[in-house]
Amino acid sequence: MMRSLYSGVTGLRNHQTRMDVIGTNIANVNTVGFKGSRVTFRDVLYQSIGIPTAPNEGGDGPMRGGTNPTQIGLGMMIGSIDVLNTRAGPATTDKPWDIYIDGEGYLAVYNPGDQQIYYTRVGDLNFDPAGNLVDGNGNLVLGFRPESPVPYGDPLGDEDTWEDIPGMTVPGGLTPEAFNDWREEAIGEDMESSPWLLNINFSGEFEGGLYTSQQIQQVSIGPDGVIRAYVSGMGDEEDGAAQLMELGRIYLFKFPNNDALQQVGNTYLLPTANSGYPAIIVPGTNGSGPTITSRLEMSNVELAREFTDMIVTQRGFQANSRIITVSDEMLQELVNLKR
Repeated sequence: MMRSLYSGVTGLRNHQTRMDVIGTNIANVNTVGFKGSRVTFRDVLYQSIGIPTAPNEGGDGPMRGGTNPTQIGLGMMIGSIDVLNTRAGPATTDKPWDIYIDGEGYLAVYNPGDQQIYYTRVGDLNFDPAGNLVDGNGNLVLGFRPESPVPYGDPLGDEDTWEDIPGMTVPGGLTPEAFNDWREEAIGEDMESSPWLLNINFSGEFEGGLYTSQQIQQVSIGPDGVIRAYVSGMGDEEDGAAQLMELGRIYLFKFPNNDALQQVGNTYLLPTANSGYPAIIVPGTNGSGPTITSRLEMSNVELAREFTDMIVTQRGFQANSRIITVSDEMLQELVNLKR
């Protein structure tokens, strides 16, 4: 059979794959936090029908020039399907607990159902009735929670108090061992007692007064990820004035190789062997972005680029189908030689 026939088949198959990726990109043009993908092609094996030779300048035999290799290609293949991790702009939502990460970094959320930690750029956050900070899928957002509310301005997991944060020693990337220790400390066997569970419903008697969840007023999230609220009854028990307190902090996770993260749906990502282990950092420091409230990250799909790629892909598909048609006609002529 003709080699061009099979080359055309590889072209059809792989241009269809590229169209599938384009279709997914366009379908998610309005999906918050979505990162588009691209397809690159590569040539495949070659059949050599002539080997290269070196020139002979008359040493052993007559003088002759060198010859180049003679090869016939056997089609093409998918080289890679890459995620384009360019940052998209924010969309205003007017929801006070939505956050936009204005730079690098991911939120970490824990799914109690499959006991998996996922990473995401989508900050559609809420506080559930139990006081847990959760994302739009109801998964628990991970961060640092002190034993009791901290007065505004006091250190809350800052760089000078990293030793107070379980599983962390320096504000940099974790080693595999440290990452496993952090994961064990973060979720463990009893998530309710984890210091990484961002629950604002403190209870009990603390220094300076009593505190219950009913005393919370005006909860907000700052650009440094700190969850702040006015809490009454934290000073003198006879003084009912509300005091600005810090209830916890959202941390961001920054990977050495974001492009190697595995997409698993729901705009969630999982680390892989090539993504490396994350650094756990304060928003707005160490190359990460601050957390801007009342915003969500838009999709980074550019329709102009997608429709241009669609036209190029369609024409490539048509050209390869024409190769198959012409090859078939040539084979028909060959068969018709025998009447």
